[in-house]
Amino acid sequence: MKRIWKILLAVAVVAALALWVRSRWRAWFGNVPEVEFSTALAPGRITLTPGEDFLTQRTVSWRCGSDTACSSLELAHCADTAVIAATGCVVRSRAGSDAFYHACLTGLKPGESYSYRAITAGHASQWHSFSMPGRSGSRRFLYFGDVQDTIGGESRQWLSKLYERYHDADFWACAGDLVEAPVDKYWNYFFSTAHDVAATVPLVVATGNHDYIKSLYPTIDPRWTHTFSYPPNGAPTARGKSYFFDTPTMRFIVIDTNGISDVLTATGTHTWLERTLADAGSRWKVVMMHHPIHSVRRGRNNVVIRNIVRPLLERYGAHLVLQGHEHGYMRSSGRNDGLPVYVVSFMSPKAYPSREPEEGLKIIAGRRTYQVIDFDNISLTYRAFALDDDSLLDSLTIKR
Repeated sequence: MKRIWKILLAVAVVAALALWVRSRWRAWFGNVPEVEFSTALAPGRITLTPGEDFLTQRTVSWRCGSDTACSSLELAHCADTAVIAATGCVVRSRAGSDAFYHACLTGLKPGESYSYRAITAGHASQWHSFSMPGRSGSRRFLYFGDVQDTIGGESRQWLSKLYERYHDADFWACAGDLVEAPVDKYWNYFFSTAHDVAATVPLVVATGNHDYIKSLYPTIDPRWTHTFSYPPNGAPTARGKSYFFDTPTMRFIVIDTNGISDVLTATGTHTWLERTLADAGSRWKVVMMHHPIHSVRRGRNNVVIRNIVRPLLERYGAHLVLQGHEHGYMRSSGRNDGLPVYVVSFMSPKAYPSREPEEGLKIIAGRRTYQVIDFDNISLTYRAFALDDDSLLDSLTIKR
């Protein structure tokens, strides 16, 4: 009889495990199919990103054709025009090949304006312009959580609105899942809506789970790391996906939480993050990552991220932590002094149920938001606005 009960128990456990795996199969392995595509023989998907020194460095990236060709960037400043050589490589995805290029711009002058165009095999893009921030004064950037728009969605509308209203922002930051899926049609849609923004405002983006190809060992869509060319100062196990840059009063740190999948990547991220926070000095320490420390949705708990990242954020005095992933709005605090301030937000048309508000957690269910952060060497002011009507939903000021 005991043997029969053991067999029945084993069968029940196996059946329950099978049902659980089946319920999670799409989330773990359900990649969106990608149809075969070709790439235009003219520079496109032009993207401006910051270098490690935000006041003097930028990188311009673009896509053109499926094979590499002689490429350069023309940079105009005042009456002078310089030609900067571009580096190219072929990126092979599931249904096609793209040639991506990037040109590094160094020695730029704070407070000055520049114009540029990308050239590949004699094909030139239109001219784009950007301005470098000055060395002193207050600064501003925009932050938003998951964009993850559907084809033909509303992102064109709100991107245009924000671009017009906050033309003075130093950069835009997104906490991951910029596109719905890592396939060419979603990349095309994003850049059809964000073309002017991407080419003229530095984009600071974290990797999201929708940027990864699902498998037993998920890998980043190679188009992501070649579209967004970031400083190579991240963890050795996450070059180009984790990184930081500095202004005179702030160190902005981006963590690839999706890539923490084993002991090696966890150890590499922990070591790098500890050093990067410790070396930030007296600057504001702003950290951005996809998976939140405190979950908006009841029953979720990002245990690995919480145990690897949170102790370092609180030990080394991070001030503000920007997160996405869970398609809700929540603000919470860390130590007894209320720091770090942890924020989760989203812009996607997909909203998920939020947990009930409780002490220490400000939750705004179902509201898509964008955030405006202003800072100088004394204070940092955070404001969250509703995407639909621009009403102020949340705000706070952190003093040194």
